Amino acid sequence: MATPTDGSDGDGSEQSGSESATGDRRGPLESLVIVGQEIRRSSANAVAVDFLYVFTMAFFATLAIRGTWPALIALLPIAVLLSFAWMSSRLFFITNVLVIGVTVAVTRAGYMPL
Repeated sequence: MATPTDGSDGDGSEQSGSESATGDRRGPLESLVIVGQEIRRSSANAVAVDFLYVFTMAFFATLAIRGTWPALIALLPIAVLLSFAWMSSRLFFITNVLVIGVTVAVTRAGYMPL
């Protein structure tokens, strides 16, 4: 069976720019729905582990802003946890980076004790 070379996908519909390059036609809303479905399909144990992972990241973030030596101590675990999050999924990585930012902001604002 020959493949079409005119930019169509074989059923008569045309693909445009990024759609033809990636084959992905999902919008941001559909992506969020898919993320929600993945979380719903996860077991309770997996969600608990992810929560503990994020909590540990917040702990190391508070440790990192206590001074030079605590920051040096927290640097390696934060780097390792972020690399694992990156390998897991981009959304989990972004969540961890946001947790670090929120933890630092809340701690500096005085809402969370050192």
